[in-house]
Amino acid sequence: MKYPPLENKLRTYRFEQLQTRYMLRYWLQGIIALLSVMALLVALFREQALPAAFLVLAAAGFGLVSLAAGYLGHKRALEALRRELPPGESYEPPREWF
Repeated sequence: MKYPPLENKLRTYRFEQLQTRYMLRYWLQGIIALLSVMALLVALFREQALPAAFLVLAAAGFGLVSLAAGYLGHKRALEALRRELPPGESYEPPREWF
């Protein structure tokens, strides 16, 4: 016999696991790309630009990477969880910040 509140709680727990996994993966890939771009910019414009400009660009890039990783991790986790569900069942995660 099914118990819907427990099933929903277990699905939410699984969703949070998947979301954390995908978010960290996207975040790490984004940080690596950001560091590569910043290293290239420093190498190209080291003599002509202010060091503060590089810090501002790095901070903006970090914020953008974090936001994108959160969104993409949420989206991909939801897709993965819906593939795991039996046919005919659906899942809507609790609304958080987007």
